[in-house]
Amino acid sequence: MKLMLVSAGAVMAFGATAAGVYSADRQGGPTAAEVALGDSVFHGKAGGALCYVCHGPAAKGVAGLGPDLTDTEWLNSDGTLASIEKVVLEGVPKPKKMPAPMPPKGGGQLTAAQVRAVAAYVYSLSHK
Repeated sequence: MKLMLVSAGAVMAFGATAAGVYSADRQGGPTAAEVALGDSVFHGKAGGALCYVCHGPAAKGVAGLGPDLTDTEWLNSDGTLASIEKVVLEGVPKPKKMPAPMPPKGGGQLTAAQVRAVAAYVYSLSHK
């Protein structure tokens, strides 16, 4: 994984866009280590995010709160790793189908690596 300096403010990340810092889709998808860390983030064991509360412990969704993340229907992204990462980072203030908004970083204090990892975990759920 290459690191790049994005600005004089020393923002380092894997991939960068004008809209923010997002992972580029890579050939072969996320690594097993990223998915494992992402599982911990998703289930509230790292970073303080509470993804599982709205999306369910098995990521099958919770009625009225959060959509199923294991199917192939993407409501707020196109299903690419980069777009999932963007949703995690920015949240979903006005969901298309669910009444509850998703806070940025799942309400946690996630590092850039944790954002990438939970996006990799979510990506892995529907890209088997």
